[in-house]
Amino acid sequence: MSEREGPPRERARPARFGPEELAAALHLPPPTPEQAAVIAAPPGPAVVVAGAGSGKTETMSARVVWLVANELVRPDQVLGLTFTTKAAGELGGRIRTRLAQLRAFLGGGGAGNIAGDPLLAGEPTVSTYHSYAGRLVAEHALRLGVEPSVRLLTEAMTWQLAQRVVRTYDLDVPELDNAETTVTGWLLDLAGELAEHLVAPDELRRWTADLRAAILAKPRRSASGRGVAGEPYAEVRRLLDRAAARAALLPLVERYVRAKEASAAIDFGDQVAIAARVADSFAEVGRQERARYAAVLLDEYQDTGHAQLTLLRGLYGGGHPVTAVGDPAQAIYGWRGASEASLRRFRDHFRTATGEPAPVLPLSVSFRNDELILDVANDLSAELRGDVPLLTPGPRGGPGVVRAALLPTVLDEADWLAAQLAEVWEGEARTVAVLCRRRSQFDLVARALRARGVP
Repeated sequence: MSEREGPPRERARPARFGPEELAAALHLPPPTPEQAAVIAAPPGPAVVVAGAGSGKTETMSARVVWLVANELVRPDQVLGLTFTTKAAGELGGRIRTRLAQLRAFLGGGGAGNIAGDPLLAGEPTVSTYHSYAGRLVAEHALRLGVEPSVRLLTEAMTWQLAQRVVRTYDLDVPELDNAETTVTGWLLDLAGELAEHLVAPDELRRWTADLRAAILAKPRRSASGRGVAGEPYAEVRRLLDRAAARAALLPLVERYVRAKEASAAIDFGDQVAIAARVADSFAEVGRQERARYAAVLLDEYQDTGHAQLTLLRGLYGGGHPVTAVGDPAQAIYGWRGASEASLRRFRDHFRTATGEPAPVLPLSVSFRNDELILDVANDLSAELRGDVPLLTPGPRGGPGVVRAALLPTVLDEADWLAAQLAEVWEGEARTVAVLCRRRSQFDLVARALRARGVP
């Protein structure tokens, strides 16, 4: 048995409750066939491709309820991870509400009954990826020689420390001939990317030198097609200049690292990187975490970066019940190393206990929008969607309305949009969303709305 595998699992037994039965018992709308397939999937790794508005939070909560109701896990054996504190609060609140409904349905509503029933006792753990990494650092960082009491820097403290490093740097570097705040931003960006990719400054320095040597060794093609000596093309020269500027930042990055060490402090990038190295280097940590959490939910998985993948795979690989949920078309963290391809690669990164690729389950019914709106959204996202299924309206969806206008000025545009929103506001709807390219455009719309009496 592999070190990353848990103990042999019991043979699957028929579920006591089905997804539809539980929904009826908890007075919830019946799940769609796609949702039912996710909710009642056998324990093991699986990836759920959830389109916008497809009810992923409710489906994840129903998944936990189904696992608990069928005695596959206890509530305190559930771990949910997401990116923001707000999202963690929403997911955790939804799961706790559904579990409370389940307890009432099973007759365990009294405190005495809950205390004596291990099936219903305890609460799930739902947190952000960073908070979870922070707990691992506190418990296991000493294995890497890092003090567990190390102080976590806030964003403001991180900027102040980096700015002090830049201000006191005593070498003249032409590639960094910019304002102090600009160089500080570059420094923090590069330090964060190195941590996210688990790359040391020396590794990047060697890679950059090799890249430069390889490019300059290539002969430039003349009009006749023959190789001739000479300067690289302008586009290639710009690439080399960027690489040189990045390499020039590395001494600053190293000073920044030493400054954090001298202050017994780490930043958010360090926190995840340390946790990832712990998970990747010490198999016993993974065994402890898998024993603690029998079911793991990973929200917005398309936005996980390399360090987070290393962390999660080190802890929960080898067939552990991990359900990843995400949408490649909604990936927003490419700037920090995340890739929408991570969702598609999940099935290979987290294979089943028998070595098979993890199953892929879709959620393509959108409960948020009507038919015509989804038609437009599907057309606009065609290039991003890849193998993600088309969104279809839910059972309560109507035909929908899409309006467009070409107006002379931004003021006319804001006034027209405010008129459309005011018309909706005066009807039954009380929730609207306005997406603008610039903050100034949003301010104009907000001002026009207030003039029409819309708060």
